[in-house]
Parts: sequence; C-alpha cells; structure tokens
Amino acid sequence: MQLNRTVLGLTLAACTLIVGVAGASTLRFASGYPPNSIPTAALNQFKKNLASYSDGELDAKVYELSLLNLMETSAGVRDGMADLGIVLTPYFPAEYPRTNLVAEISMSLELGDHSPKQAGLIYTGAMSEFILLHCPDCVAEFGRQNQVFLGSAATPPYSLLCRSEVNSLDDLKGKRLRTSGAQWARWAESVGANPITMSVNEIYEGLSQGVVDCSVQSTPELSVFRLFEVISSITLNYPGGVFGGVGASNVNADTWRGLEPQQRQALLHASSDLSAYFSWGYETAGVANEDTARKQGITIIEPDKAMKETNREYIRADLAKIAKSYEKQYGVKDGAAMITTFRGLLDKWQGLINDVQSADQLADIYWKEVFSKVDVNTYAD
Repeated sequence: MQLNRTVLGLTLAACTLIVGVAGASTLRFASGYPPNSIPTAALNQFKKNLASYSDGELDAKVYELSLLNLMETSAGVRDGMADLGIVLTPYFPAEYPRTNLVAEISMSLELGDHSPKQAGLIYTGAMSEFILLHCPDCVAEFGRQNQVFLGSAATPPYSLLCRSEVNSLDDLKGKRLRTSGAQWARWAESVGANPITMSVNEIYEGLSQGVVDCSVQSTPELSVFRLFEVISSITLNYPGGVFGGVGASNVNADTWRGLEPQQRQALLHASSDLSAYFSWGYETAGVANEDTARKQGITIIEPDKAMKETNREYIRADLAKIAKSYEKQYGVKDGAAMITTFRGLLDKWQGLINDVQSADQLADIYWKEVFSKVDVNTYAD
C-alpha cells in the first residue's frame, strides 16, 4: 500500500511540472490553516512573488485546509500529494529530531533580554540560518522524508489561553493544558498541571467542551482558530517560548530536483519572503488580538513574580537535560554543540532585526543574511 502511495505521489509530482509545457508550472501548496488566516495572507504574497521571481515560469495553487490538514502534511508532501506544504515538525518527533531539538529550546528566550515583540522574528531567522547553512544533518533528516526544507517561521511568545483565570502557581495545579511541544509538556508537569496533546485544528472544540482548561499557544491563534469565542482569560507571555518547529514551505524532493537552477532560486527567494510574511503577520496579529481581547472583556493577566522566577528555574534546569534526552531517545550525539551554536545565532538575530519596521524589510534581511547564500545547484541533492 505504501509503495502504491509513493508511486502515485511521484506521478502527481511529475504531472505538476508537465503542466508548465504550455505556460507556468503550477505547484500545489497544501496549507493546514483555514482561509482568511495569517498563513493564508502570507501564502498569497508567496504566490505573487514566485511568479515574479521566476518570470512567470512558476505559479502556486494554495489549498487552504482542503488538500491536507496539519497532521497529514508531512506524509502528504513526502508522497507527492502536494508539492509544498507547511510542516510542523514537533508533531513528528521521530522524523525530525535535530530540527526539534533546536526548536525545543525556545523558552531560553526568557533568560535573555529578547523583546517579546521580536521573539518570533528572531527565532525564524536563527532557525532558517541554522538548518540551511549550519546543519547538513538537519537537511538530511528532511531528505529522508523526501522533502527539502526552504525556511522556517515562528510565533510570538506562548501564553495561557484559558476558560478561567490563571493568576498564580496555585491556579495551575491540576489544570489540563493543551501543549504543542515537549518543552511545554514538561513545563506543565513541573507546575502540577496535566499536559494534553491535540492538533491545533482540534483546540476550539477541546476548549469549548472543557476537554482542556487552557491552551498553551500564541495570541495570534485567537483569530486564526476563533478562540476568542471559547476563552475568558489570557495569562500573557507565560510560560513563554515560541513555536519555531515550522517548515514554512517544505517542498517535495522530487519536485525540487525537477526544477532548473533558476527556478529553484526563484522558489527559494519566494520562500524566504514567506518566512518573513508568516512571522511578521503573527507578530502584528498578536498585538491586535490582545487589544481585541480587552475590548471583548477577556481578562488579560500579567504573571506575578513567583510565576516568572519559577519559570526561569525550570528553563535553566530543562536546558541542561535536553541534549542528553535527545541522545538517549534519538541518537543525536552532538546536541550540546548544536544548542551552543543555535543560542549564538539567537543573539546574532536580536541585533539584526532591532530596527525592522515592515515585513518587506524583514524579508530583505532574511534573504541577504541567509537564503541568498544557499547554493541551489547542490542544496538537498
């Protein structure tokens, strides 16, 4: 059955490129996000830029939550059901251990002086640079899934989006918290809460039916998944950390190999822009959603001193364990060195984006500092 799916996927990928004989080759982009969401707006810009950068040789057709959902996208891109897709790597821990290792240390941002308003932009730059330019083993693990990584994206810091108020550590005891990454699951356990795993596509129902008490995620998701309707309070930027395990435009490896070098360059450039528009959209939506929440009577809570200090203690202790955990579970032997390199990139990107005022300006920086340095003739071949 798996063989048949793979053969079908390769056939579909080939047909996609054949479409371009009489005009533009149309690449199918599977988005597991709903229409009118932040990723959809970013993908619309991606589509325009891809056509422009390729001089009309390439086009993209975006399928919004219709071709593949977020849990299906990794296998769907692998098997050629789509040419490109947004792959959330923490959903697949065994397939992407190296990518997830560096994504999993995002709470370390709480230990420095990184601005919460820039955290996602910093992480996107650092993740994209690390994988594309410093981690051939990360590129290889995508290759084993018949995919090519073409850039990251990240959210603002994670907050507690809750059905009832969480003002203190005592309020967290026994709470059922939906978490989207291993670091937040461990954090939940450390404060006496119960972590629950569910896809983002299931959170609305989970909150509305009381299956979970809070969702640990970023405030932009309030509008993306209509969570305004099912929460009554937000404990802001707590526990912190960003969701950075995002392959914002992973491409099927057979599709990538079927492109001419100039077409690859165009796709890479458009993907660089997508990383910027995606992350910038989340940053600005976070601010807007917090204002909307206040106007709707949703309580906005700042974590108290005890909550913040306990959080930092957890993060310091957790960082010391992550590399050993990944070596034991997934055989990643150089995890400590990866973390050291990556944390250096976080500091670098803090300086690079200090004065960024727009998505276009951010896109220029990502392209200049990272994506333009990728050799499309040899990358992922």
